[in-house]
Amino acid sequence: MSWFQTAFQKQYLDLYRYRNQEAAQGEAEFAARALGLMPGSRVLDVACGAGRHARVLAGLGHRTVGVDLSRDLLAEARDVSCVRGDMRRLPFHGSFDAATSFFTSFGYFDDAGNRATLESIAASIRSGGVFFLDFLNAITVTTRLVPTSEDEREGRTYRIARRIEGGRVVKDVVIEEEGLTMSYRESVRLYQHHDLVRMLKAAGLAPRAAYGDYDGRDFTTDAPRCILVARKP
Repeated sequence: MSWFQTAFQKQYLDLYRYRNQEAAQGEAEFAARALGLMPGSRVLDVACGAGRHARVLAGLGHRTVGVDLSRDLLAEARDVSCVRGDMRRLPFHGSFDAATSFFTSFGYFDDAGNRATLESIAASIRSGGVFFLDFLNAITVTTRLVPTSEDEREGRTYRIARRIEGGRVVKDVVIEEEGLTMSYRESVRLYQHHDLVRMLKAAGLAPRAAYGDYDGRDFTTDAPRCILVARKP
């Protein structure tokens, strides 16, 4: 079983509890502004998880559909229109005005799989449509990586070990509760800004803006995030 099939189960929502609906509100509102969405735009939220951002986009008046591979996470997106699918092979063809990818929901696969993801997203939006890609800043991650961390809450202990290996940032997660232990791995390909620009262009998407975080700052090598907006010609 691939790491992402193991990682994105019910424990994911507990581990990343800070990624809540309140945080998603401002993030999705920023994405809508950055994309220049008009009321009623058709939006595809790729790797939507439990639907936090899709919920906000729908609340802003956009016709939003979320897509994710995880049955557990989709089960939590009860009030959002969602379909289950693999983002490398999305079942849409020019159906949307825009697509979004929040919180480094990209880079899960090898280079070929990641290219296929961008090509699939590009095929899902119409000509003139736009794409919002929120990715980690590979330089910041590499230079400021915290090797280990530990958190305790509600009777659970979460231990995370992080490292850079083979061009990827790898997290080994251990969760302990009442004598029971669960462990799994997360692994994301480290693409720098210029890599992402090249890959977007190769997929038929023209980058038009870059931001360093959700406050709208310009992208720089020491920015927290690498957020790109691209248009399909």
